Amino acid sequence: MSAHPTRSPHPAFGVLATLLLLCTAAHSSLAQKPDSSDTVTPEQRAEMARRGAGLSIGTWNVHNLHATQGATYSATPAFEGYFQKGLDLHLALETTVGLWRRTQLLMQPSSFGGDSSSESVTSYVVPLFTALKLYPFTKPSQRFEPYLLGGVGFALGIDDRRASGSGSLLGGGQSGVALVTGFGFTGGAGVEWRFSNAFGLAAGTRYRWVRFLGDVGGDDTFKGLGFDAGITYRFQY
Repeated sequence: MSAHPTRSPHPAFGVLATLLLLCTAAHSSLAQKPDSSDTVTPEQRAEMARRGAGLSIGTWNVHNLHATQGATYSATPAFEGYFQKGLDLHLALETTVGLWRRTQLLMQPSSFGGDSSSESVTSYVVPLFTALKLYPFTKPSQRFEPYLLGGVGFALGIDDRRASGSGSLLGGGQSGVALVTGFGFTGGAGVEWRFSNAFGLAAGTRYRWVRFLGDVGGDDTFKGLGFDAGITYRFQY
C-alpha cells in the first residue's frame, strides 16, 4: 500500500527567517529619528520621506524547467519582503528577500505487489536583490506614485529530497538537503497608493532571472515574468 513519506519541518523556512532577521537588524537605523529637526536639510527630509518597508505576494511564471515523465508538479506563490532607503526626491534603494517553492513528486507501484516507492524533491529559490527604484513623476508627499526599478543580487537554492524505495526522480538519490548559491537580476514597474500617511498598497510586474552554480531541482536557471501585490509602510518621524 503506497504512502507519502513523512515530512519534517523544511529547513528553508529557518533560513528565510534568519535572513529576514538580519535584514531587520541591518536596516534598524532607518527608523532612528534625528536628534534635532533644525539640522535636517531638505535633501535629508526627502531621503527620510522615502524610507519604508513592505510585503507582497504574487506569481512567478518560471518556464523551461526540467520535467520527469510520470511526476506531478506544484508551485507556491512568490513571497517577498523589502526595506527601502531614500536617496532623494525621486530615487530609493530597495533591498528584497524573496521565496518561491516548487515540488516534484514521483510515485512508482511495485512490479511484484509489494510496497510502492516514492520520491519527492522540494526546491526553494530565495533571491536576495538590491534594486534602484525610480519615481519619475512624483514626490514623496503624493499619494499615487508610479515607479520603475532594476537591480542585481545573490540567490540561495535549497533542495529537500525525500525518497522511499528506489527513486528515479532527477536521477534518484538518498534523502537529504542540499544548498546552492547563485546570482541574478530583476527589473520591472508598478504603482504605489498610500491610503494613509504610513500605510499603502502596491502592485506591479517584475522579470526575475537567477542562475545557480549547480542544479536546483534539476535546473540551474530560473527565469520568468511575475506579478505581485502587497502592503507598504512609510516610516514616520
